[in-house]
Amino acid sequence: MKQLTLILYLFILFVLSTNILAAEQAQRPNIILFLVDDMGWQDTSVAFHSIETPYNRINRTPNMERLAESGVRFSQSYTASPVCTPSRTSIMTGQHPARNNITNWTLRNSVEDQETAPEHYPLRSPQWNVSGLQPGDITLPGILRENGYQTIHVGKAHFGALDTPGADPLHLGFDKNIAGHAAGAPGSYYGEHNYQRSPDEASVWDVPGLDKYHGTDVNLTEALTLEAMEAIAEAVEQNRPFFMNLAHYTVHTPIMADSTFIENYAHLDPVEAAYLSMIEGMDHSLGMIMDELERLDIADQTLIIFTSDDGALSAHTRGQTVLGTGLNTHNLPLTSGKGSAYEGGARVPLILSWGKVDAQQPLQKKLEIEQGSAIHTPVISDDFFPTIIELASATIPEDHIYDGVSLLHLINGESAAADERSLFRHYPHKWGPVGPGLDPFTSVRRGDWKLIYFYENQSWELYNIEEDISETRNLIRRSREVAEELSREMTGWMKKVDAQLPVSKATGEPVSFPSFDK
Repeated sequence: MKQLTLILYLFILFVLSTNILAAEQAQRPNIILFLVDDMGWQDTSVAFHSIETPYNRINRTPNMERLAESGVRFSQSYTASPVCTPSRTSIMTGQHPARNNITNWTLRNSVEDQETAPEHYPLRSPQWNVSGLQPGDITLPGILRENGYQTIHVGKAHFGALDTPGADPLHLGFDKNIAGHAAGAPGSYYGEHNYQRSPDEASVWDVPGLDKYHGTDVNLTEALTLEAMEAIAEAVEQNRPFFMNLAHYTVHTPIMADSTFIENYAHLDPVEAAYLSMIEGMDHSLGMIMDELERLDIADQTLIIFTSDDGALSAHTRGQTVLGTGLNTHNLPLTSGKGSAYEGGARVPLILSWGKVDAQQPLQKKLEIEQGSAIHTPVISDDFFPTIIELASATIPEDHIYDGVSLLHLINGESAAADERSLFRHYPHKWGPVGPGLDPFTSVRRGDWKLIYFYENQSWELYNIEEDISETRNLIRRSREVAEELSREMTGWMKKVDAQLPVSKATGEPVSFPSFDK
């Protein structure tokens, strides 16, 4: 009799704990980070500027418009780096690239093999963390997985170098990895090419894990979307909240037209037409994901964070723009593009959307801003880490230092330190191509002011971004006191996070910290 009572008691405990767990899971929203590669601030029909621009008018992104209408857009969203890997790892760790020393894009596991400066350039890279993220690093998916989430990676990873465990997202906290590996670009976007660079020999750029689409006319962007939809349906069937890092390879080079949409741009320069067709293909992917969430009846339980890892490519490979002006102008009125210290390399689209309004959903209670609103406070990619952790009701390990702040206070109209904080960007490398701002730099943005220090010529530039978004009027002499104050803050921050400095080829020693006095 006692044994039966004990069994009954244990059964009741099991049922209660199962119900409690199910209730807790229901309180946790699904989260999709929809990350586009090299997508610029204006590569969309959604206006993130105070006015609609010519580029907004030529892009066809109806699903981005739909997303913005059901959420909030940020007009001044910055990436922590002007190139891919550092921005991506800042999202995964919440740490600024200057802190974790992943300051350039990864591929080969040696500093010498990863040097991006030309031979004649006077500076070279410091001893940065070329391995990238590795097992043992605290990551966003790792924390979420420990808190009951199914964690799914789809598309471009580019977290860790070749022949290291970090090249595989499964070693970084993800339960599932679809098509993610060490390389930051695809061999091809075409199923007919098997997503490979060459049909005759293997390449580090060949996209893995999509064999069932080989030999078909399925574009890489669509293939990744179909795989993502299948993974979402599986998570829903298992009744688990999920975090998905849906990271498209597009619009990274090679620029290859999406055949479904290319005819919409037949009147334009062929290279730019191909680029715009890739943007529209990405937008179509977004629409497919949104439709799938509605079909599964989880749209109002799912947060979508839409953004890019850096500004749009402009220094090479691109064609004639709609403004008819050539290279380094594809982001006007923003100056320059990917790799640059200027706004063209820094600003990216950012939309947070949470489906239809349903006040009974826990997600809706955390996101009280009116849908369709815009927030103009500058934010940075480091912020996604604490934002997602807070939404998931998870906890960041006490010993993990992170630099971002949760964006929920901004979304809910609350004032906090983020409203007046300084945002830093540190890139101690020469990023190959020629163009404005494509030299090693450190910058700080506080309020309307932005100060940049370029290491090659030890030169300072100061801009009032609110008045001069194109960064055409250097106010370094006119507003010396502002520059001095920001320069001291910049150097203090660099020393605090142990930021590495470029190395002089002439002396073999790191260059000096920025000093306005000198």
